Amino acid sequence: MSDDISMGALSGSIFERSQAAIAAGCDIVLHCNGEIEEMRDVARAVPVLAGAAADRSELALSQRGRPSEFDAEAGRRTFEQMLAPVWPQAQQVATA
Repeated sequence: MSDDISMGALSGSIFERSQAAIAAGCDIVLHCNGEIEEMRDVARAVPVLAGAAADRSELALSQRGRPSEFDAEAGRRTFEQMLAPVWPQAQQVATA
């Protein structure tokens, strides 16, 4: 899997970067900025996920665990504690 192909770390067009990522051995090309024309270029540049690449993807997805429960209130308290030394108003803002 590639990193975000739209980050600009590689030279060339989005289409060329996407082709290069596939040629380098990536099965999946990530595009994360949401620009539709770039998304279309990526889709045109890469093959449909099939064969061994699809098998690798399915195997990886099957290994995912369930996400742990998130305690939003505990998360808020932790966030406020982290902000307090640099932004004393955090407590007031967070509870407003």
